[in-house]
Amino acid sequence: MSFLSNYTVLPRFKGVDDVLALDISSNDPLFGTAFHSFRIINAYSTNTTDHRVHSVLPEVLFPNLGFPLLVLGYLNIHNPLSDPLQRFSQREISSSTPYFEKAAESGFALLNPPGEYKRFPLVGKARPSVIDLAFANPSLLPLVKSWEASLPSTGSDHIPITITLAAPSLSQKPPCLHWADTDWETLDPIVKGFKVPAAPSCPTPPQLDEWMSESLNRQVALLKEHTPVSRPSHHSKPWWTPHLSILRREYHKAARAARKHDTRRKREVAGTSNAGHFKAIKAAKNKHWSSFLLAATPQSLWTAKRFAYGRVQPRFPSLPGAETPQQMNSVLLDHFFPPKEPFFPPPRLRPNKSAPPVTTDDIAAPLSKCSPTAAPARTGYPTLPGNRSTKSTRQSSSKYLPHWSSWGITPCR
Repeated sequence: MSFLSNYTVLPRFKGVDDVLALDISSNDPLFGTAFHSFRIINAYSTNTTDHRVHSVLPEVLFPNLGFPLLVLGYLNIHNPLSDPLQRFSQREISSSTPYFEKAAESGFALLNPPGEYKRFPLVGKARPSVIDLAFANPSLLPLVKSWEASLPSTGSDHIPITITLAAPSLSQKPPCLHWADTDWETLDPIVKGFKVPAAPSCPTPPQLDEWMSESLNRQVALLKEHTPVSRPSHHSKPWWTPHLSILRREYHKAARAARKHDTRRKREVAGTSNAGHFKAIKAAKNKHWSSFLLAATPQSLWTAKRFAYGRVQPRFPSLPGAETPQQMNSVLLDHFFPPKEPFFPPPRLRPNKSAPPVTTDDIAAPLSKCSPTAAPARTGYPTLPGNRSTKSTRQSSSKYLPHWSSWGITPCR
């Protein structure tokens, strides 16, 4: 959008969670046309319980609009029109056919080259597929210059895609006659002496048309013979003059002579020609810039500001410590999804060094109340089957008295 002096980008929501539209509007004509609006629809269509219906309907993706529209996204549909060499099931064809039929009815054209894969699964046994599709409506299709998948991988299983539109500053204009450089001194007597061929007597309409065309073509040939042809392009320099072309030829001529003979005199002439050539270029640039500012309008002030500040730096994100796509992918994942620190739950019991020591009598007193026929009490001690088991339990409990007392465990009385 650098060729626009001002523009507005407004998001539009279609009432569907998987669709987002961007409306780009400007007071200046877009792409060298009479349109002042341009819309981009980005969709992420997923399967539903019914394989014939996706989350985004074809009517939402392909509306009939009177201005340029670009539809793209992960549509999750497979069709022989996008991948003619692949074999598809009847279910895949039946679910994708409504989308391509609606696109054809609305005049949309598929920008993807047939059979060029855009998704390569990193894991699993899924096959590569043409699943990222792009469509252009009739108003946008003449403006599409290229569709490329030449960018480096980002670490994802989807390949980034670049769609270039024919902006006015990049489009090649047809050649035109440069009337300011016409040699009128030589051409004026020739034009005055030009004689129109005699008209046929009682001509028919086709004969009259042929006679007029022949007379006009002769006059145009005379004008073209004495008028140079100009082919403006984005490489043309508006400040360049014929005088600079003469100085440039003289400079290269002197530079070649200095390299060939390598004498002091030749080197001095080459240096003088070089200094004069670049000094004239600087003067021509300053003169053109001054005239451009004097004739500036409110719309061209933005262009003047862009020229004054120089070329805008590339806006591709750069991350510290990430040079390859894999490193960039890892840095982004670590930033937005940082790894959680390991969680160690606190112990249920902590040593209590201030607890009083546990003696054998402290354990024997509650265990003596156990009975082989009584139910467990609220203390949680199980019922002991007999005196022999009670005696062995007292002896085994006495062995662990130091360990229990260090953790502050005291048997209930």
